[in-house]
Amino acid sequence: MLSNVIKSYLLNVVSLLCVGWFLYDFLSLNIQFSEVMTNPEPPWEITMSIGSFASLIVLLIVSFFYYRARKKTKNVSPLLFPFEFAEEDEREKMITAEACKKAFVFLLFSIPIGAILIAFYPLLPNSFSFYPIAVLLLLSLVQLTVYYVSISKIYR
Repeated sequence: MLSNVIKSYLLNVVSLLCVGWFLYDFLSLNIQFSEVMTNPEPPWEITMSIGSFASLIVLLIVSFFYYRARKKTKNVSPLLFPFEFAEEDEREKMITAEACKKAFVFLLFSIPIGAILIAFYPLLPNSFSFYPIAVLLLLSLVQLTVYYVSISKIYR
């Protein structure tokens, strides 16, 4: 069971990295588009890396087939993001509940800290426009880590 937890955690981390990469490129695309709108005189061009979009599509396809394979063995809803929510007995339900409680308590403290960090965004130089997205992705990454560390400690 612990190896499934590690696989699930790694797939979630890779998912967050792919989403972050795509959002970084999409934000860059929007910045380029806003520059075109402020200065509509030709010549102008807008570029976006196809790699981030392709990685997001590949991730969606892999996740679809992962869920499909797991759904044959367990009754898993595709709307559940952490892949370890498929409890089969009372012990697994208690483990998941304890891990969710710890992740929720983490969010109670981290969301205000994240809001404070985002409030400092106007003071940063314009070169780090990705800052608010990075803060949100970092909060998600740490929440996932808290959840999976809790699950792995309980299973040991």
